[in-house]
Amino acid sequence: MRQYFILSILVLLVFSSHQALAQDQIIRLKNASFEDPPRAGKPPTGWHDCGFPGETPPDIQPGEFGASTAAYDGNTYLGLVVRDNDSWERVGQRLSKPILADQCYTFSIFLARSNIYLSASQLTKSLVQYATPCVLRIWGGDDRCSKNERLAESELVTAADWEQFDFKFEPTQTHTYILFEVFYKTPTLFPYNGNILLDNASPITPISCDTEVMAVKAPEVDFVVPEHTMKVDDAGVTVQAQIKQVSPDINITFTMNGKASTDFDFNPNTGVFQADLKKFKKGKNIVIVKASNQGGMSEDRATLIYDLPKAAVADVAVAPPPTSYDTPTSRPTILKEEPSESSMREDKKIEGMSRKDMKTGQTIKLSKLYFGINQSTIGANSYGALNEIYDFLKYNEDVVIEIGGHTNGNCDDEYCDELSKTRAKAVAEYLAKKGIKGQRLEYKGYGKRSPISSNKTAVGRKKNQRVEIKILSMNG
Repeated sequence: MRQYFILSILVLLVFSSHQALAQDQIIRLKNASFEDPPRAGKPPTGWHDCGFPGETPPDIQPGEFGASTAAYDGNTYLGLVVRDNDSWERVGQRLSKPILADQCYTFSIFLARSNIYLSASQLTKSLVQYATPCVLRIWGGDDRCSKNERLAESELVTAADWEQFDFKFEPTQTHTYILFEVFYKTPTLFPYNGNILLDNASPITPISCDTEVMAVKAPEVDFVVPEHTMKVDDAGVTVQAQIKQVSPDINITFTMNGKASTDFDFNPNTGVFQADLKKFKKGKNIVIVKASNQGGMSEDRATLIYDLPKAAVADVAVAPPPTSYDTPTSRPTILKEEPSESSMREDKKIEGMSRKDMKTGQTIKLSKLYFGINQSTIGANSYGALNEIYDFLKYNEDVVIEIGGHTNGNCDDEYCDELSKTRAKAVAEYLAKKGIKGQRLEYKGYGKRSPISSNKTAVGRKKNQRVEIKILSMNG
């Protein structure tokens, strides 16, 4: 028993010493989040300007030159620029302990690009945007501005939202200083004006040289309902968004008109975000869904337009003031003329198109028809569009239509076919229940076989995910 106890103590001591040694090898940067009062032309505390002689030092953002991106960590971040006169910015600092030769390390930092960075061109002296994408280079050296060995270089930083960039250092020399440098995309024939934003640099941590560094991707947020802008009324609306690249530590914020709300549902397995909204202010209501994780941050926004309901006005014919009639019965009777069947027929439209605008074989995309993500359940905010189709068919009894469902390319063939078919069927069943004869309604699922845009972009995928009406016959 005594031997077992002594052995346990030895194992614990060895484990603790290994942990202490591992912690002791971690290299921590001073002011890794670049905190300081925002100002132009002065690097944050702990960092030294290593720029070109005669050029201004880097900036502490936000607030300078129009840059307004919110900090990823803390209150401020570092802004570096490249210039059209073939100069660029860089900062360096002495490390808490050296980066050792032949020892591998992992390092990450959050990078973004500001769409606005307005300053004078060094060549023309006129105001220009320093907004062209750049790359980050990381150097090791033996002085605060020396570049003895390039440790890493990022991909081109194009996103306006923060993204985590992960690097693996494999130095062949020992370095006591580190330097961050913004640089042009290469090769380039002419220097240009651009910027890069830096925040939340991690410690430099030793790893096995056999370890693969896997980047955590930032979320992707895309509104599904509405895609961009839609009208709403007192019945309310269920807004939906798809959030991709979901990681366990994802954080979601939802705001309407700048006011945050926790009244929403999110399914981490499907990435479906959903919120029921009923109260709106008159005019435009801006809704924003924002998601962030270790890989960065992304957001999407949409506009809901609400008009106050108009007071009901009785449809009564108003007679002119009475003149000198002998008896009340001698006054003229004013009759309201009933609209003709043909005028009623022409008044009914689908997506703004009346009967005279249509022809056999024509396809009409339904822009205000919404389904739950990966579902065939029709949202309540689609009833207006469906009732528009019903009214048209009711007054055009000789028209036969096909309802065609389409998906984007983010699913296999079988699933896409089934989903598109069940959505088209749901539309047909809705119209049939309201009284449209079944023989006038055909439905078909086309899956992902007939895209109208590229599936490589979120906008293109939204366009491909659609339901269309095809005019099969206009003579019964």
